Amino acid sequence: MQPKSLQMKNFGPFIDEKLDFSQLQAGGLFLISGKTGAGKTTIFDGMTFALFGETSGNLRSGKEMRSMFASPTEETSVTFTFEHQRFTYQIQRKPEQTLATKRQKFN
Repeated sequence: MQPKSLQMKNFGPFIDEKLDFSQLQAGGLFLISGKTGAGKTTIFDGMTFALFGETSGNLRSGKEMRSMFASPTEETSVTFTFEHQRFTYQIQRKPEQTLATKRQKFN
């Protein structure tokens, strides 16, 4: 499996983050590094949640991954695109969540 992109909306510390792995294809191997709390594990949590409906290491549930910075009306979702045996797949998964409704004004 070759990761292509990962988009996380209101997932972990990320409000709307898209990672493009396509530039890393040539080397075959790459490193994800950063300071403590930068969101490295959340990248793997996003991929694992998209594929299996669970976070990496099974330490948190999907609904626990909702960003504390998210607006009450904005949905949490993860979209993972990858290639396997020359086929491209895209998976979008949304954890269990309760959203506030957007009220419409009528005159």
